[in-house]
This record gives sequence, structure tokens and C-alpha cells, in this order.
Amino acid sequence: MPRRGTPHPIAAKVGARIRALRQERGMSISQLGAVSRVSKGSLSGIEAGLVVVTIATLARIARGLGVTSAHVITFPEDSPLETLLNEKGDTSDKEPSDGSDL
Repeated sequence: MPRRGTPHPIAAKVGARIRALRQERGMSISQLGAVSRVSKGSLSGIEAGLVVVTIATLARIARGLGVTSAHVITFPEDSPLETLLNEKGDTSDKEPSDGSDL
């Protein structure tokens, strides 16, 4: 996998998602590398968005994380609900709404 000099926007988003999933599971890059058979250097480059990951490598990483490949390339912040919450302001820590502000 060729390494870029600057992060590719989509690769950076995928890499950030992989990093977040890895950290949610309390895994180090070394641990994920061991279970996915992807080198630490490659994982580091992927997480930084400097390596555009192949489908085969993405599948191995996903298996190592215990998720589907689709889960790795699904970005919760892009969901319609998340977009609505960002536009309206996240009210999860506020009092329940009576619906009058909708």
C-alpha cells in the first residue's frame, strides 16, 4: 500500500473510524495488527489517512475489530439523526422536551 505525503480526505475518515473502533475496544495498534495480520506501520498509516486501504485489508481489520467491513465505513456523524441533532443542538444532557421547540 503506497503511503501518501498528505492525508487523503476519505482515507483519513476511514482511518479515524478504525482508530475510534480500536480504542473503544481497548486495543493497541500492536494488538489489532496481530489479530488482523496487518503490520503496525500499515495500521498507523491507515489511521493517519496516509494509506488508502484496500478492500481485502479493510476486511481483515474489520474482522480483527469484531465488526463488519460496512461498520468500519459507516460514519455515525453522517447519519440523518446526527445531522439533525447537530443542526438543532444536542439536547441529550438537557431536560426532556415537550415537543414545543420542534
